[in-house]
Amino acid sequence: MAFPLAHSYNVLRRLLLANPKAGPAVHFLVLEGEKTQVRHDTDRELPFRQESNFAYLTGCEVPGAALTVKYEHLGEQDIDTSRVEANLYLPEIDPDEVMWCGLPPTPASLASTLSLTSITSGWTPVTLSPPSHPSLKTIVHTLPWTKPPKGSVARINGPTYTTDHLLKALHEARRNKTEQEVVWMKKANEITSGAHKTLMEAIGRGEVKDEGEAEAVFTSYCRKKGAKHQAYTPIMASGSSAGTLHYISNEAEFPQTKPGALLLVDAGGEYRNYAGDVTRCIPIGNGGRFTKECREIYELVLSMQEAAFKIIKPGTDWEDVQRLMHDIAARGLLKLGIFVPGSVKGSEDEVVKAIIATGLTTAFYPHGVHDVGGLPEGKSKDPLLRYLRLRVPLEPGFVVTVEPGIYFNEFLFQPFKNSEFVNHGLLQKYNYVGGVRIEDNLLITETGFENFTTAPKTVAEVEAITAQA
Repeated sequence: MAFPLAHSYNVLRRLLLANPKAGPAVHFLVLEGEKTQVRHDTDRELPFRQESNFAYLTGCEVPGAALTVKYEHLGEQDIDTSRVEANLYLPEIDPDEVMWCGLPPTPASLASTLSLTSITSGWTPVTLSPPSHPSLKTIVHTLPWTKPPKGSVARINGPTYTTDHLLKALHEARRNKTEQEVVWMKKANEITSGAHKTLMEAIGRGEVKDEGEAEAVFTSYCRKKGAKHQAYTPIMASGSSAGTLHYISNEAEFPQTKPGALLLVDAGGEYRNYAGDVTRCIPIGNGGRFTKECREIYELVLSMQEAAFKIIKPGTDWEDVQRLMHDIAARGLLKLGIFVPGSVKGSEDEVVKAIIATGLTTAFYPHGVHDVGGLPEGKSKDPLLRYLRLRVPLEPGFVVTVEPGIYFNEFLFQPFKNSEFVNHGLLQKYNYVGGVRIEDNLLITETGFENFTTAPKTVAEVEAITAQA
């Protein structure tokens, strides 16, 4: 299917589903792309990254561009693609901009790779105004942060402007990936997996001594392989810092804990605006091998992910996956002796139920198994689901991250410092682990899933790289 025009079809379908009572109308979508930004009070350009929704609908990386999508809806249930007009507008050539930054792509060069109705140069807000229609009402859809293209003089029977539907339609359309998106996401994962393995190798050779050097090795590999940007600020959390979920300081020397510790690496390259989002944990010290405590927690988290994999398929409720993660975590920590039955005299199932009911597992596994967007309104009041954004059944075409974890964060544990279900003395012996998270990226298929992530993951695979020295 033609890229990116097929993405406009997807958004329009979602838009019409969200407006069942709108009736026949001209739907006119207006989006403006990201502009070149400069650092405060300087002329120093910041790295350009296209706004994601604009990139989805246009594939255009030119700063300052705009898009209109017009569709005359006559009441049909599905859209008639022959009546969809997607017009991309590039900014006028600015001689000063050319002097500093060079010539942008021409409409003709972009048209050779992008399937759109038209690509032209030069636009003003008036250019983006919807044309009049003799018999149909016009509804102009913009994103909440986009100023609608209103003319200076209001027309009789003029268009209706709304920000109520376009962003939600984009979110829903973007959940189901198209063939082109899958190609780029696989490439992002290929680069990201390679970067994780390369960092493991460098640590195994003794070439990396601190978090900053680890970040440099990772990002350098990504850049060499075609990922200009990181998908997010890399997390290079060593030792107890791994207990902070989004630790991004990345400045500390590796801890000298005897016999060793872990480096939690949550990082991913971005390719054509599509992310790799992968987490691995690398042993540091101890001859490149996991310590007893690190290995026990790592294998528990790996068992959580493997349990999730067994139930992930179309129709699976993501809440069920999240609840399963808490169940596996509770049973694993109970087996290790960190959790204890307390005053509960029943079966293991009864003990686990009692532990989870207190919220104790949220101190060790506070986040969601992770996801794409999908929570209709706000956060859940259920503590197990508080940070779970995906609240719809899985569908073919979804790409989700599966990233269970176990963390030792004294601040998060404070509400449970007197819990009868914790062996507090034994817990102290595991605090140096900091945290373990394991994360892969999965495409939901008709029969199950395809795992895009190939970075070494089992204890044996990781140690085969890090313990060679």
